[in-house]
Amino acid sequence: MRRVRQNRWGMGLLALLLCIALPAFAAPAPGPQSVARNQLPLLAEGASLEQLNDRLELIRQSVSASGNDDLLSDLRQAALQVQKQADSLIALRATDIERLDDQLKVLGPPLPDEAPSLTSQRQVLSAQKDALLDEERQANLLSQSGRDLAVQIINLRRSLFNSQISTRSASPLSPAFWSTLIRPTEDDLGRLNRLSDEVWTAFETALAPGNRGLFITTLVIAALIWVVGRRLLERLAIWSMIRWLPEGRLRRSALALTIGLATIVTINVSASLLRWGLVNSATLSADVLNLIGQWLTLLIFCSFIVGLGRAMLMLSRPSWRLPPIPDQIATALGPFPLILALALLLTAGEERINSVIASSLALTVAVNGLTALVTALIFFFALLRHRRTRRRFELERPSGIAGLLPFVVAVWVAVILLSLLSGYLSLAYFLTVKLLWISVVTTSAYLLIACFGDLCETLLSPKQPGGLALAAALGLSPRHQAQATTVLAGIGRTLLLFTAALLAFMPSGSSPGELLEGFAQLDVSGRSLGNLNIVPEDLLLAAAFLVGGMFAVRVLKRWLSERLLPETNMDAGMRASLVTLVGYIGFVLLAIVVMSTLRINLTNLTWVVSALSVGIGFGLQAIVQNFISGLILLTERPVKVGDWVSLAGVEGDIRRINVRATEIQMSDRSTVIVPNSQFISQNVRNVTMDNALGVVGITLTLPLETDVLQVRELLLQAYAEHEAILKAPATSVSFKDLTSNGLIISVSGYVGSPRSVSGARSDLLFTILGRLREVGIALSSPQNLMLISDSQDKAASEPPAANP
Repeated sequence: MRRVRQNRWGMGLLALLLCIALPAFAAPAPGPQSVARNQLPLLAEGASLEQLNDRLELIRQSVSASGNDDLLSDLRQAALQVQKQADSLIALRATDIERLDDQLKVLGPPLPDEAPSLTSQRQVLSAQKDALLDEERQANLLSQSGRDLAVQIINLRRSLFNSQISTRSASPLSPAFWSTLIRPTEDDLGRLNRLSDEVWTAFETALAPGNRGLFITTLVIAALIWVVGRRLLERLAIWSMIRWLPEGRLRRSALALTIGLATIVTINVSASLLRWGLVNSATLSADVLNLIGQWLTLLIFCSFIVGLGRAMLMLSRPSWRLPPIPDQIATALGPFPLILALALLLTAGEERINSVIASSLALTVAVNGLTALVTALIFFFALLRHRRTRRRFELERPSGIAGLLPFVVAVWVAVILLSLLSGYLSLAYFLTVKLLWISVVTTSAYLLIACFGDLCETLLSPKQPGGLALAAALGLSPRHQAQATTVLAGIGRTLLLFTAALLAFMPSGSSPGELLEGFAQLDVSGRSLGNLNIVPEDLLLAAAFLVGGMFAVRVLKRWLSERLLPETNMDAGMRASLVTLVGYIGFVLLAIVVMSTLRINLTNLTWVVSALSVGIGFGLQAIVQNFISGLILLTERPVKVGDWVSLAGVEGDIRRINVRATEIQMSDRSTVIVPNSQFISQNVRNVTMDNALGVVGITLTLPLETDVLQVRELLLQAYAEHEAILKAPATSVSFKDLTSNGLIISVSGYVGSPRSVSGARSDLLFTILGRLREVGIALSSPQNLMLISDSQDKAASEPPAANP
């Protein structure tokens, strides 16, 4: 019993040593060679229909006997390979059939007196065509079978994943969890023994006298590339950035991206060189080659963590740091990318060993839980150090997404730890993998988006030397060049964001290559959307599309209003109308996407349309009328945002045109909500339409003895001196009328906008009245006419009676 325990402890220690020793052997390869693929016979290019049928049948048998996700993934790839070769056969047979059809058309239809040779040739060609048609039909069936089998494997993998997620195991707080890791079963020990023997055999052959020189040489060169080559490459990159790139954001983003790529490339080149030296100097078994292939993916991922961490933090050159991270926080978080990468090499490396030896489910789940635990603790301590550093140096919390990011990561890590403590190790492992993957994809997307935007701004913007040179070479105007720069940068960033979102939220158990294959094979033919067959997964996906779509529409509207449209000749009203219309279109498309995600057939909405028609007939006429009127206002634009309108006693500036009503701001800063239908059905006075000028008119009534020429010069001079009065059209003074009250003289001048009339008229009245008083000219006072009766006249003429 003691010896068995010592063997178990020894196997656990050997597995740990394998995790440390084997990362250097990873190298680029087409993909990990799985056990299932090794068991399947090789399928040559241009295989016949019989070979493809046999291959597909073998895949079906392997699927029924397999319960491993990695094996199912390989079997799915094999089924897709059968489908592709069947599609190639279909294309070849279609070409052959078309050639035979041309030959039959040359022979023409059979004639009664034609030569026997022609009849025989026609029969031979017809028989060949029938045989090709039969092969084409069989190839179509085979292609469809391969596609259906791939879909079934996906569903099987999804079911397997769901069952593993909901399985509860021993938590890290229980001794059973650690007992499974420390003391594996006899079966697992035997498999580890076989793998360790194969690894030691590979080392012994590599260090043999005939192969020792090559292996040691590659080991030394790989170490030099890993350490010295990276530093030289980074220094060369810095020298190139300073020499060839202008000062600005492009230099910073290009340097950050280059440092990340230099770290990733040097690590992978070193690993490739080590693998090459080991393969050429040692005898490797299939399991060792499989382990090296699986370590490739892990090493590439870990190199991304280290490279992206160095690119984002930029500890060596803080002034060139791309994100706005304070120096204190960057220094505090500096060691964590390397710590995380090394921890993943140890823990996730054990997962690769379990995959190669096909270990028991208990050991696999326990190792996955250990990986989740170590990763969650590293993130926890990084967040804790970030918080302490921020409080210690009294740093302000960043606004926006940057300020929300630590909270999201903290919640995510808390869910992982709670899942571990409650025993749901597979769920915790899944959340850990998603956290790592989304972190890498998000950081990579941030660097690429920043570098692409800075590249467009530097090389194409008319404000930069590169953009000026390009405009001079192509004869572009600065306005058009600015518009092209904004559009190109927006399209590039959108594509990068879309790609990052697809990669970040890939379905579990799939790879980027499988995702691209799925898009390539996407069936865009018209099909029914189902009959309200809604499942909880569709509800969650529809909610995600709804939230993401609303955010995307909001970002698009902000980009149009703040970036693209200001570079055009559109006025503010047109820009606001266009942004509103784009928002409405975006929400309509989003509603269609959400309904498609929920598998809602549009024919099922017939009753909804019928109910709405009845409602419209009884009580929704006004709402629909205002909605249609709002669309007409946004498209025909009889009035637009910023216009000064007068409508049914309401006069003011249009501030916003909504889908139902329009907001008009009055002169007292109050807002009147006017239904859109009134702008269509009533007379509307648009004071500022077509850039109308304002007229400042003043009418004076002067005494009859006034010198009209002097008054005319005085009025013209007052208007000419006012800064708001335009020179053209010229100011005019008119003699309106001659009445018993006096002379009526009118003066009028133009200002740039009707909104300027009131203020200009007030200033001119103060000026004119002051100057009239200075020259002694008074305005005519109104004269009163008194009617006196005859009796009153006589009484007034008689003398008053004497008093007694």
